[in-house]
Formats: sequence, C-alpha cells, structure tokens
Amino acid sequence: MGHTQLHFIKTHWQFRYNHGGVLRNKRRGRKARPLSTKAPVHLVFKTESKSLRRGLRSPLGFYLINRIIKQYARRFFVKVEQISINHDHLHLLVRFSKRSFGQYFLRVVAGQIAQQFKNNGFLKAKYVTDTPKLWKYRPFTRVIQGWKPYLIVRNYIQLNLKEASGAIKYKPLRLRGLSSSEWDALWA
Repeated sequence: MGHTQLHFIKTHWQFRYNHGGVLRNKRRGRKARPLSTKAPVHLVFKTESKSLRRGLRSPLGFYLINRIIKQYARRFFVKVEQISINHDHLHLLVRFSKRSFGQYFLRVVAGQIAQQFKNNGFLKAKYVTDTPKLWKYRPFTRVIQGWKPYLIVRNYIQLNLKEASGAIKYKPLRLRGLSSSEWDALWA
C-alpha cells in the first residue's frame, strides 16, 4: 500500500503505520493492516513462552524457522533484508512486492511455524487433544517511513541478533546505552 493510500485508512495517528501485537487490544488499533510495497516493513512474531518446551533458538527451531521464512519469501516474492531469531520472538525487516503477497506471507509463515513446532514436539501439551497456542499476539507490523527510522530499526534488529547469540549483553536502555566498543561489535 503506497504512502498516499495509507491516508484513506481512518485511524488514529499513532496507529497509522503500526498494526498487531498489543495494539490489537486497543479499539483504535483494529483497522486494516497497513502494508507498503515501497517502504520496508518491520515484523515481530511473539510467542507464548509458557507453551514452549524449547526456545526458538534451539538448533531444530532455528533451522525450521529459517527454512520456512526462506521458502515462503521465495513463493510470495518477499525480500527479507534482516532476520533475528530470539528465544521467544522473531524480528524481520522485509519488503513486499504486492500487498496481497504480504498478507499471505504473514498468515502462512505464522501458521507453518506453529504447525512445525507442534509436529516436532516444541509445544507443551497436557493431554493428547490439548493444543496450546504458540503465538501470544497477532504479528506486529510497522511500515518504516524515512531513512532515520529505517536505520534505527536495522540497528535494533542487529542488536537483538547479537544479544540472542551472546555477543552483546542485554541492557535495559538498548540502543541508547551502548558503549563505543559495543557499537563496533554490533555490525562486526
């Protein structure tokens, strides 16, 4: 959806480019999902931690997620610029060729990851018929408008990747609290 098309969506300014996640709980955040074919989109998939036996970064989970994202990115002509697989959530920076392909990509990737995790014993189940929910929220999307927000999101995803791999220690202030040596290690 182009920049001019986004203005036809009647929504609060705060939710114009964001959708999903905890925003879904707010009445004003329940409009159509803004997706762009011109601007990059930041995606976040958050899992229900208590229903997972192993985290998303376990060797099999890491392999499954990467395989699914690559497979469906090719199928729906999605360019994945960056990916960070953390213990309980995923970050992706993507570009969509068509809005409908973006919607298909979101649905299929979320469904396939949940299905593969269920089939491979990643989810805790009390009974045979009990099927726990993998995703805590609907996927969060944010259309990135401008160069500076784009750089911030790229650095944030890279920081998540480095923290997940153990190269940088987690800090509450995140990007603002990094020392110069940590900034150097961020893209090393």
